[in-house]
Amino acid sequence: MDRRWMIRRAAWWRLLGISMACVLVFVAGYVTHVRWDWTEDQVYSLSDSTRNVLQTLDEPILIRAYVSEGMPQPYGRLRQFLVDMLLAYHDAGHGNVDFEMVNPDANSTVAASLQALNIPKVQVRVVEDDRAQIKQGYMAVVLEYLDHKETIPVVQSESGFEYLLTRKIKKLTGAGRHKIGVANGYGAFGLDQLQRFAGVMTEDYEVVSVDPEAEPIATDIVALIVAGVDKKPSETWRYHVDQFRMRGGGVLLFTGNAKPNLTAGFAVSMMDPYTSQWLAKDLGVHIEPGLVMDQKATRVTVNRQQGIYTFSSQVDYPFVPRIVSMGQDSPVTQELEAVSMPFPSPLALPAGAVPLMYSSDWSAVQGGPPFDVNPLMNMQQRFAGLQMRPSLLAWSKAGTVSSAFTAMPESLQSASAEESKTTEPDFMARTDVSSLVVVGAPAMLNDDFFDGSTAVFVLNAIDWLVHDEGLISLRSRGVSERPLEQMDASEREMYKFFWTFGLALLVVLAGVARWRLLRRRSRRIPALA
Repeated sequence: MDRRWMIRRAAWWRLLGISMACVLVFVAGYVTHVRWDWTEDQVYSLSDSTRNVLQTLDEPILIRAYVSEGMPQPYGRLRQFLVDMLLAYHDAGHGNVDFEMVNPDANSTVAASLQALNIPKVQVRVVEDDRAQIKQGYMAVVLEYLDHKETIPVVQSESGFEYLLTRKIKKLTGAGRHKIGVANGYGAFGLDQLQRFAGVMTEDYEVVSVDPEAEPIATDIVALIVAGVDKKPSETWRYHVDQFRMRGGGVLLFTGNAKPNLTAGFAVSMMDPYTSQWLAKDLGVHIEPGLVMDQKATRVTVNRQQGIYTFSSQVDYPFVPRIVSMGQDSPVTQELEAVSMPFPSPLALPAGAVPLMYSSDWSAVQGGPPFDVNPLMNMQQRFAGLQMRPSLLAWSKAGTVSSAFTAMPESLQSASAEESKTTEPDFMARTDVSSLVVVGAPAMLNDDFFDGSTAVFVLNAIDWLVHDEGLISLRSRGVSERPLEQMDASEREMYKFFWTFGLALLVVLAGVARWRLLRRRSRRIPALA
């Protein structure tokens, strides 16, 4: 038998065997729903947090994905993504999660029901046959649990979908949302001044306004937000906040040396110096002098007047640094990429606390008051002569805490004795379950500065304060920022020299080496002949 024919036949048999093995692996993976997720943040795989939520289901939940067929990109590829993800939810739900894929365009009744749920059509601009036109369709998810419904009106991308869906499931099946209080009084930003913050928080929590001056903080409130107190609080206000902590309530505090005064343009107003005394005595918070400036800054719009004309321009504003140095020892910031922090003040780290955020190595502290926050000042001029070093801007602490009071104030004792007054709870001198998060930026929750990354940080912090950390790891899934490392002048010159001359030199050396190799081969050929 011809040897070449035998070799060829063996090769064909090997090829057939490999092909059959690939088909069997594909079929087995399709039947068993086994997949390999190679994305950095495992966007296409369910997290342990989602699996834990699904394991708590005691009643079936139905998920319907309404996806119009023939949608252009990027919505076209989302249909298969939804199928894969909902299949993963179904498998992890152990019989308590069912799903359906529905084409709403095929049934007018379905489209009408979606309109009743205030689910809009997605509009996508496409070019077909040399004409630009608008295509409309649905890309929505509706969850049904017992007699309750929740919706995701538009699925825009793969990133963040697991968090949205798991949050809706948790909201549907939970015993109830936690209640969060926002403290009023003594310069604190009230709930009516934090509209964007309130809009985001109400998806996960019930947010209410609290006045510690008027009455004790309700026992059903599990966390308290104190933002921007700039005057020394009264003894009653302090006592009610103190006793809230003694009952195990968590506190998220935003404080600093100055608050922005946006009605006067780029300006700040000073905090009452007595405020720091209350912070140190009651909460163990020590604010170091000055305002932090950082060359890794957020860009802001500045209006310039020249004659009768007004020009707008974007400038890097060092008093709104872009914080990328996150503490990795706390779930609050472990997966967080970046946060903008307006007019921050440096903080001292108390014993037992965990650092959460630092400014960059290219930051410095401006002494004051007063503070010069003019956005048009040259960056080099502003940082001239200042020591560049990172500053601590946020920290957290949990554990045993003693009350700042030795007993209930006499004014409250006499008031609680009157039948017309609210009865004061018994005094508590100590707690083992205290939790506190401190941020050195009083105006971080203001509508002018509150953005998506701030929302993620605040939600993470409150989840940590109320000991409900199931969704923290999901919020930051999906890398969205790749910050560049800043270099000093000598490093920039070195790289510039290399790419200008070094790369050309490497090409020349490679050419010489190639020439020598060819020359050696050409000399060897006649000798072999």
